[in-house]
Amino acid sequence: MVVPGPSKPLRGEPPQGCGGADSGAANVTATGAAAAGTAKVAATRAATIGATAASAANAAATGAPTIGATVANAANAAAPGAATIGATAASATNAGSTMIRRTRVEVDLSAIVANARAVRSIAQTPLIAVVKADAYGHGAIAVATALAEAKAASGFAVSLVEEGVALREAGVAEPILVMGPSQLGGEDEMVMAGLTPVVASDEDLGALIDVAHRRQRTIDAHLKIDTGMGRLGVQVGRAAELAADAAGHGVRIVGLMTHFACADTDEPDDPSSMTRAQLHQFSEADRAVTATGAPVYVRHVANSSGALMFPEARFDRVRCGIAIYGNGRWPDGVVRTQAMRLVTEVAHVRVIPAGCTVGYGATWKAPRDSRVAILPVGYADGLPRRASGHAQVVIRGKRVPVVGRISMDITIADVTDLPAVAIGDPVVLLGRAGGGESITAAEYGTWAGLSEYEVTCGPGGASKRVPRTFVGEVR
Repeated sequence: MVVPGPSKPLRGEPPQGCGGADSGAANVTATGAAAAGTAKVAATRAATIGATAASAANAAATGAPTIGATVANAANAAAPGAATIGATAASATNAGSTMIRRTRVEVDLSAIVANARAVRSIAQTPLIAVVKADAYGHGAIAVATALAEAKAASGFAVSLVEEGVALREAGVAEPILVMGPSQLGGEDEMVMAGLTPVVASDEDLGALIDVAHRRQRTIDAHLKIDTGMGRLGVQVGRAAELAADAAGHGVRIVGLMTHFACADTDEPDDPSSMTRAQLHQFSEADRAVTATGAPVYVRHVANSSGALMFPEARFDRVRCGIAIYGNGRWPDGVVRTQAMRLVTEVAHVRVIPAGCTVGYGATWKAPRDSRVAILPVGYADGLPRRASGHAQVVIRGKRVPVVGRISMDITIADVTDLPAVAIGDPVVLLGRAGGGESITAAEYGTWAGLSEYEVTCGPGGASKRVPRTFVGEVR
């Protein structure tokens, strides 16, 4: 919050009446700092253009995500001491383009690997890493490749057949589970790509049986049991029937799974929780399916919260998504690192006289002569307009409030109490920043009424014009 205080001189004399003035104009006359800042920005952009062009060429040559050098100064200025070995934009929209606007998503692959290892250490069970929805906006190919190379995951799970095929085409060799719901019509693609289908209905099983007959081969699949989520899966009482039917028609049920509805909110010591009720239902189905002689060798029911909070839910594998990205519910005292950062740079600094307003609807009135930073990021980049009046950003290691309405391309921050802020300064909107500050996905979500899942899928995945870069050394 900006606290009204006594009026004091600002760099850049406020104009008569309302309508802000660029504070840099006065600085040029007084100190020449603006000219130096402009030169710095130009140099940075030139370096970026060269780095991005080189990365684009590499991507075109190899067909794989580039894990080469990115521009280190912006990332390190925002998060001092961070090792940067990252890459260029992963989206097709940004491939081959230059990065003039400095708004970008940074994904720390080393943090994802460390988080996955932390989950595995707690669960003492092999990890299936969930990389659906482009790894929750983090970049599925890069994430899966890093986890596979680090041997931090034993396999991967996706929602769509297309997602699984893309991982195979990128060279991911580990088991890939296709969880659905959109599998019908993609059975041949799954079989040819060596993906493992999930059977969640009679229709799913019938389609796989057709492919098994036509191709004269046995297909391994996992059977999903509906233990209370109510979305996908066969009823507990029918699980054995489907497993036996599958075995007689060329489909082997080698895995059993279910999905928790309330593990993120249930208390681990509550014996009447829905999570425990689902575990009981799953155990019944497991006994019935095993009794048919189905060669089940892997059982997995625990999502991230289930794996971390409910030891009895770990079985043969844990199936985690949000936790490996550093978000969600974790046990107290466990170190985890949020992998995604949304960053930009100050585009302009303006003086707003006391009593004048900024932005659509004139929703913020300057309580004093103020300086505001114009940021080249808006709701078209995944920063929700609903966060207007609530959000904060970090500049020069300090939090400052977002003022006025967030618009399509522009967000405004009140930097009156940070007189040194200048054009080109790094700005962190999400993730780790300098000065010990950090904006978590949960906090970011509260500003706009979003879940942590929606936060990372927004700037990381939904906005095609925000380039994604990869940082962090993977070992």
